[in-house]
Amino acid sequence: MKACCEFSRKIQLNQIQKKPLTIKIEANEEEKKALSERFSIPEIHSLLCTYQLKYFHGRQVRAVGEMKAIITQNCVVSLEDFVVTIDESFELLFMSSDKISGELEEIDDPDVIPYENEVIDLGEVTAEQLALFVDPYPHKDGTDNKLILNENDIKITDEKDVKENPFKVLEQLKNFGSDKKK
Repeated sequence: MKACCEFSRKIQLNQIQKKPLTIKIEANEEEKKALSERFSIPEIHSLLCTYQLKYFHGRQVRAVGEMKAIITQNCVVSLEDFVVTIDESFELLFMSSDKISGELEEIDDPDVIPYENEVIDLGEVTAEQLALFVDPYPHKDGTDNKLILNENDIKITDEKDVKENPFKVLEQLKNFGSDKKK
């Protein structure tokens, strides 16, 4: 996992080996500003994530997270800013990168996150989860997009346009030529 400079909350693996650990992570003003720039979000008003971490043998850590955030997004239709509330839960599995080094590029599951040197950066994980929860095409409520059709814009009928078989036309041409020869 790459190091995160704008929002980093590192924990040592040995902090959670003996018993499950609950950690709350909240971004300060400087971190919210840096994250909003990183993800091209007009503003992050609040960002709080709570993790329940549990150690498994084999240096694996299971995390159950709950994110609460309030952000401003820009409507792709009207270009107006509007406030969005994010309240999402998620589960992740942290695995040592040396344990999965041969398979690292082959891991298709986004919920498996490698860590290095017995350190997990929950700040970077929180930032990545926020990016996943942000709508890439946000629409402000009440905004109509004329490019998106709904059932009132088009008339749907059960009748199908019957297209003439192109081979039938060729057959008619073939027969036309044979009628002249007779």
